[in-house]
Amino acid sequence: MIEIYNEKVQDLLVKPNARPKEGLNVREHPTKGVYVEEAKFVPVTSYLEIQNQIDMGTENRTIGSTNMNATSSRAHTVSMIIFK
Repeated sequence: MIEIYNEKVQDLLVKPNARPKEGLNVREHPTKGVYVEEAKFVPVTSYLEIQNQIDMGTENRTIGSTNMNATSSRAHTVSMIIFK
């Protein structure tokens, strides 16, 4: 789960104070396609564990107040779930 805020990509599964200030790099691989370098992947085994990870990522989002919304995100969030 990542967010794009102020042209920087951040991993939402990592606490804000532990993230690199310069953000993460977006790369393209010939077989893997587009990916975020060093993004955290968390194996889960149930829908409850998926929900827990989404909740944690949501808590770590960047928010800021606007005139219309006191908890506006101002960021784009991308979540990826891979089923095996």
